[in-house]
Amino acid sequence: MQIGCGVYVHAVRGHPYLYVWHYETTGGRRRQVKEYMGAAGRQDIREEAIRRVDAYFRRAARDLERLRKETLESIARGRSA
Repeated sequence: MQIGCGVYVHAVRGHPYLYVWHYETTGGRRRQVKEYMGAAGRQDIREEAIRRVDAYFRRAARDLERLRKETLESIARGRSA
């Protein structure tokens, strides 16, 4: 399991643009996905980036908690995880 998400600014012709990146599974492999958000100076763009990053980490936390429970239950039953 590879967890990661964040933002970065990329300048194009002197203008800063905001991108959100995260890892996702595609075809059984983890890959980094970069999403263009828009002009880095716009408040609405930054707010949308915050929403997306927060949603990613909330999903990752739920997935990790599910995996933790499944693993501990498997150990308690005497089975390999």
